[in-house]
Amino acid sequence: MPNINMIRAVVLVASGLLTGCATIANGKHQDLTVTSQPEALCVTINGEPYGATPVVAPLPRKQTYVVQVRKDNYLPYEMTVVPVMNSMIWGNLFFGGLIGMAIDDGTGAAYEHSPSRVHAYFPVPVGQAMPNKSEDCPVSVAILEARQKAAEKAAEQAAERALFVKSGYTPYQQSMGH
Repeated sequence: MPNINMIRAVVLVASGLLTGCATIANGKHQDLTVTSQPEALCVTINGEPYGATPVVAPLPRKQTYVVQVRKDNYLPYEMTVVPVMNSMIWGNLFFGGLIGMAIDDGTGAAYEHSPSRVHAYFPVPVGQAMPNKSEDCPVSVAILEARQKAAEKAAEQAAERALFVKSGYTPYQQSMGH
């Protein structure tokens, strides 16, 4: 029969591991999707060039962003994306307590982008062709490097999840010493 103190210790350690519920479930970044009609229009986020639409930008959750989509002979379309409190934060009331709330707030996981999708519509005048190239839209080196790192990290996390699921091993079993 298991020792009651051992069970208490395992429960205490497990509850400590569950702090930061939104951080675990959502992560520090969220994809912001920018589309346009017509496509292949230049996008900047906080003045940084992100290339041509459609754009999927993994951005830290805790910041405010100004998204601009530009088309020649039109005023730029501009949308402000703000962080709003994520409902996952309330899970900390039951599992993570104040520590979990502080972790989620500090990492930004307590927030989500609003809106999480931006769509810019520019009517195309009759008789004018829609653009089909994006060569005029610059992308900064920092953005390209960030995209590469995000893709590598996502592939690594997917491989870890696949291995974890394939093994059939759960965090509960690990905390119980099985």
